[in-house]
Parts: sequence; structure tokens; C-alpha cells
Amino acid sequence: MNDIWAWFAGGGLTMIALGAVSAVLCFLIVERMLTTGALMRSIRHGRLTGNGDSPEQTAWAGLRRMGMIRACVMVAPLLGLLGTVIGIVDTFESILQGGYVTEMSRGIYKALRTTQYGLAIAACGLLGEQILLRRLEKLSSLRREARLQSREGE
Repeated sequence: MNDIWAWFAGGGLTMIALGAVSAVLCFLIVERMLTTGALMRSIRHGRLTGNGDSPEQTAWAGLRRMGMIRACVMVAPLLGLLGTVIGIVDTFESILQGGYVTEMSRGIYKALRTTQYGLAIAACGLLGEQILLRRLEKLSSLRREARLQSREGE
């Protein structure tokens, strides 16, 4: 546990914000995956007809969270860039104070660590978002098929 805290502390306060964005992004993606999976199974088994059932409306309302996923994906590299700027400023401050190599390397480490983490979060978030978008397309086609079948059965 101390190693994880040291790793976060090495990146400065920006790493805490990046960790929070990462946690929110993971929660949103997993929650959407579970919800869309359950809805697809329900439609396939004929429990939802695609005619605006109340549980379906609830699930479709959750699509608004896709915007939140996109926001997290966009914010992560910006926070990484903020950490980079903070790390570079720390490096320049250490140069002004006499240029100790260890102090300069800490600033560079902070700059690179936050950039690395921000880009990694964004890349994973983009991948998760694309998977969800494909699942939503599949869900939409299943919903259309269920509507057609229910109309044919009437």
C-alpha cells in the first residue's frame, strides 16, 4: 500500500485528480456494460418488447452517461498536461535554487508520470467508449427487431 501511495505522491496532487477521474471512468464503463448486457439479454429472451416498457426507459435514460464517459476521456490528458506543467515549473525552481540533480529529476519525474497516467486513462477510456458504442448499436438493432416481432404478433 505504501508503494502505491509513493507512486501517486511522486506525481504530485494532480495524480489524485487523475486517480479520481480513472475511478469514475471505470465505474461508468462497467455500469454501462452491465446495464446494456442485461437489457440485451432481456430483449433476446422476450421479456422486453422494445415498446417503451418502464425498465427499458430507465436503461435508455442511462445513455446520457456516455457524455460523462467522453468528458472523463477528455479531462484525463488535460490533467496529465497540468501535471507536466507543474513538474516542469518544479524543475525550473530547482535550477534557480542551485540546480541539484535530485531536485531536478523529481520535477521531471512528476512531469512524465502525470502525462503517462493521463494518456493511459484516456486510451483505456476511448477503448471502453468504443466498445459501449458498438454494444449500443447492437442494442438498438435488437430493440428494432423486438418491435417488429411484437407488431407482427398483433
